[in-house]
Amino acid sequence: MFNRIAKKQRVRHYESQLEQLIETQYQKMYRIAYSYTHSSEDALDVIQDSFQKALMDFSKVKKIDHFQAWFYKILVRTAIDYWRKNKRMPLNFELEDCPGLEFIDFQNDVSYMELRELLSQTPSPEREIIILKFFEGFTLKEIAHILNLNENTVKTKMYRSLDNYKEILK
Repeated sequence: MFNRIAKKQRVRHYESQLEQLIETQYQKMYRIAYSYTHSSEDALDVIQDSFQKALMDFSKVKKIDHFQAWFYKILVRTAIDYWRKNKRMPLNFELEDCPGLEFIDFQNDVSYMELRELLSQTPSPEREIIILKFFEGFTLKEIAHILNLNENTVKTKMYRSLDNYKEILK
């Protein structure tokens, strides 16, 4: 009986955390989903599916250490599944707010379209790392958790991608 009560309390706690996450991070969630779907309606569907998966997982999970990273892991995987299922065009990115790519002089060196093309040609794990780090502001530790990779692997893939971008853009 005590276990059942504790489980219900835990689920209510996670539901309130999810509601708070929706209120504070909705735009970020939308950008991630949209980068995979290229459609407002489909992005909203991906977000809704992610929430449904999260709500169903609450009863299965004993403890969630990093709630936000846990949810973004669900969101990214749902978006990837959607993208694979629908075999869409290469991913599209918004580059206006990308502080990590300051080595690029957009006025003189490269256009937004060229950088979008470069990112769309980047292999999936590296592209996801770049998006989560520079576009969404996650730490390397959070990215490692979201993508289920070792933190050093994330760091290596990110720096190799950035070095590759620098060489291509020279």
